[in-house]
Amino acid sequence: MKTKFSGLLALFLVLTVQLMFAQEKTITGIVSDESGPLPGVSVIIKGSTSGTETDFDGRYTIQAKEGDVLSFSFIGMSKKEITVGASNTINVVLEADNILEEVVVTGSASGKSIKELSFSLGQVNNELLDNVPAASAGQALQGKISGVSVSPSGGQPGGDVNIQLRTANSIATGQNPLIILDGVILEGGLADVNTEDIDRIEVAKGAAGASLYGSRAANGVIQIFSKRGKYSDKVNVTYRSEVGWRKVNAEYDLATTHQFLMLPDGSNFDLSTGSRQLDPDGFADNPYPSGSPLYNNQDRVFQTGQFNSHFASVNGGSENSRYLFSYSRLEDEGIFKEVDSYRRDNFRLNLDNKISEKLNLKTSLFYGNSRRDAGINAGSTGNVLFSTLMTEPIHDLLAPNEEDGSPYNYDFDTIDGNNRNPLYSLANNDREERRNRVLGNVALDYKVMPWLTLSGSYSYDYENNTFENYIPKGFLSDTPDGQAQNIGFIQRSNFNGRAQNVRFNALFSRAFGADDAFNLNLRLSYLNERYRSDFNNAEGYNLSVSGIRSLDNIKDRPALASESQTIISDSYFAIADIDYKKKYIFSGVVRREGSSLFGPDTRWANYFRASLAYRLTEDFEIPGVQELKLRASYGTAGIRPTYEMRFETFTLRNGAATKSTIGNNQLKPAKTGELELGINIDFLDRFNFEFNYVKAVTDDQILNVPLSAATGFGSQWRNAGEIEGTTLEASLNYDIIRNENFSWNLGIVWDKSKQKITRLDVPSYLTGPGTQNTTFFRVEEGQNFGIMYGTDFITSLSDLPAGLNPSDYQVNAEGYVVDAATGSTPVARVDDAGNAFFVIGDVTPDFRMGINTTLKYKNFSFYTLFDWKKGGDIYNRTNQWLYRDTRHAVSANSQVPASFYAGLYNTGNPSSGFIEDGSFVKLRELSLYYTLDGENMGNIGNFIESMRIGFIGRNLITWSDYTGFDPEITNQAEASRSDLTSRDTNGLGNDANTPGGDPNVFKVDNFPYPTTKSYSFSLQLNF
Repeated sequence: MKTKFSGLLALFLVLTVQLMFAQEKTITGIVSDESGPLPGVSVIIKGSTSGTETDFDGRYTIQAKEGDVLSFSFIGMSKKEITVGASNTINVVLEADNILEEVVVTGSASGKSIKELSFSLGQVNNELLDNVPAASAGQALQGKISGVSVSPSGGQPGGDVNIQLRTANSIATGQNPLIILDGVILEGGLADVNTEDIDRIEVAKGAAGASLYGSRAANGVIQIFSKRGKYSDKVNVTYRSEVGWRKVNAEYDLATTHQFLMLPDGSNFDLSTGSRQLDPDGFADNPYPSGSPLYNNQDRVFQTGQFNSHFASVNGGSENSRYLFSYSRLEDEGIFKEVDSYRRDNFRLNLDNKISEKLNLKTSLFYGNSRRDAGINAGSTGNVLFSTLMTEPIHDLLAPNEEDGSPYNYDFDTIDGNNRNPLYSLANNDREERRNRVLGNVALDYKVMPWLTLSGSYSYDYENNTFENYIPKGFLSDTPDGQAQNIGFIQRSNFNGRAQNVRFNALFSRAFGADDAFNLNLRLSYLNERYRSDFNNAEGYNLSVSGIRSLDNIKDRPALASESQTIISDSYFAIADIDYKKKYIFSGVVRREGSSLFGPDTRWANYFRASLAYRLTEDFEIPGVQELKLRASYGTAGIRPTYEMRFETFTLRNGAATKSTIGNNQLKPAKTGELELGINIDFLDRFNFEFNYVKAVTDDQILNVPLSAATGFGSQWRNAGEIEGTTLEASLNYDIIRNENFSWNLGIVWDKSKQKITRLDVPSYLTGPGTQNTTFFRVEEGQNFGIMYGTDFITSLSDLPAGLNPSDYQVNAEGYVVDAATGSTPVARVDDAGNAFFVIGDVTPDFRMGINTTLKYKNFSFYTLFDWKKGGDIYNRTNQWLYRDTRHAVSANSQVPASFYAGLYNTGNPSSGFIEDGSFVKLRELSLYYTLDGENMGNIGNFIESMRIGFIGRNLITWSDYTGFDPEITNQAEASRSDLTSRDTNGLGNDANTPGGDPNVFKVDNFPYPTTKSYSFSLQLNF
């Protein structure tokens, strides 16, 4: 009996094992989306850790039993679950998730739907960028994201832009954000990067979203992703060409009369005393000598410049690799005559390789080189624009020299001052800048388990800039440098910057709890940053031989200058994103960072972020509302000082050292704490709306504090202040019409910001670009950052200073109170304490707004972008100079004496007379395209997939009351660390507390390179 029972038990066990093995089988299949096979899809047996991923052909293989549930998930796609049945083949088609519409990675542990973020993140996609390709990536952001202010460098080809996200957080070290391109932290700006290569741009606008990036992120983070190869059964080729013309937006209205005494017959000036004499009537309304032609000097210096660009890309992919190679070329003549064209050539290679089922290699490589004629030294009163505007219209700038018959008479041989012909300088003073840029990133990912991925990357940013300034022997003019007259001058500068970053990551991704309700992504990272730069300059006068551009050609001993920097930083950080059923969302960041920019005792600093979001519509059904999310985030991020601020610095002159700033080993990073409250609403299936309230406080401002003479040093950089900023942001996207043949989309972004200095541990001081009279921006506790101080000329008799008799004064035709007897002297405000220095302006605008709309009808596409800035003052120093010599048309009239305008000039000191409202509405971008499919192109369509032809306009119309070239001006005293045309070897710029100036804040119109309008035609072919 016992034997029989044992036999039955053995038989039962064998049958059970056989049944179990029979249930487990190999499941295969292909996962695809609407465009074809989809690689990288996660396939997991629900409730277990067993899983795999699809390969480059979308294929997968997994061991499973009947009844198991396979979960298919991919970023941006709806998750799909399928129960294993009798079939061994399960093919799946994933659909775009109507909730996971936009996938972002900036500030998160891994790729994440923008609707699952707990902080605000701006995004510009490829479609919006392609409407009007900008010359550089920085310009592409203008008017497209709320809270983003882009200050262009005028219309100068090859110029970079200055970007401010939300409020100004730094008093003395600028507002430019951290910029990352394909994992490379950029040190040299965005002027080299063409937009045709860009797939999308993500912007974390402040510490609440950018805490992950530590001491470089208080001003926000811009992350740029280039296009990459796609799996295809053929090679995809794109060629795009654009040719266009650009011209200055507007010209100054200059005087065609003067204030000097004429001969009775009007044939010439009265030179009986040997020089021109002022007309006793005091008005600048006298015509120039009869018979003398009047020239428009602006027309003689400006030109309509042509530009053209070419872009070609090749991309495709096989089972184990994808590739994209592109080349772009830009040539731009600019708007000044006698200035060589700017040229830029860019090459890009992106590779994605699947080495094994678990190992992936991703490579990005970029090389760019450019050449620019730096003959326009904007921002200086001795520059081309100054000479152009100040020269009287009786002088022909195209006339030859009397001395040798060479082009452009340099001195006019007149008695009207020391103005020189700008065209002579442009034609004979060669100033050339060449730039080479290499950007590279190599990243390796190893999927240890379905829930664990290890990765490492190495990135590289190398920049080489060379600059040559050559004035030949026999140079006639005494400008731009009087010492170079006839004897010649040569300058050679070289800058090398090299940034290397090494990063290691461990990413944990798990779903857990009942029905996998909880989702966790945890990333642990280490980052090492190394940056080294070297700058060398040699220059000298008195050349031995004509035409030899060599430093050996200098007779006298050349002047030498050099600079070297090395910066090392280490960072350890962790970020965790967790949600419950994708409706209760939390994100947390912790970062510890150390940098050689700080002293041994203050080298390490901690940063963090905590953010929450609740998607109400996942719990409650609200009629007409598809998505309602509430957000709250608080984060901290830092601002680093520049290299020299921690160390003792000296000024070397002829081998002798003079003490400048004393070192500070206690210097800490300025730190911003930012609170962000926001709401996102999608409603009526057509509207998407976002609103943010942001308050940021930046403590430990890095300022240059004056010291007692007993120290032997003039100052020391210290943490000495606090600035508080508030921002309101809103954005709306509206699909007005949406059907197969016709669609109409409207996008609006709006923001309003202000910043106030809430604590200042040093005495109030004046700062700003330039020196002396231009440093009139006051840094003062309790005041807005960006206020201007100066002489306030009164416009009402009720404001007369005490003790003055109102009957002795009147309001003139310009609206100012003047002396009634002469009508010439404007009266300045003076308070009861005798103070004559007042707030005369504030750069802070009331708001900014961008409005873009796209209409598509069949094969036609029409797009416009309007940019609106309301308020915000500009100091028009260009007008101030023109008023001095009555060269402005306003100052040449028969109602107000010319001496009044000279009084308003105020000997060059700041005054309210030159504060102007910087409001404008600008048609910034416009495009009209027609796309023709290959099937409608006859025989040509056999090898051309599609063709798109278009018209493009940039800055076509500007509506503004501003009297300068353009209200969208930038102070061009700003110099990047690689700008060799205005290199400052001690790093402190023109003002000790504002290295290089801050073009985002200090709005001074001081003969800037004018902005331009352009129109062009484009052709794009896809093969």
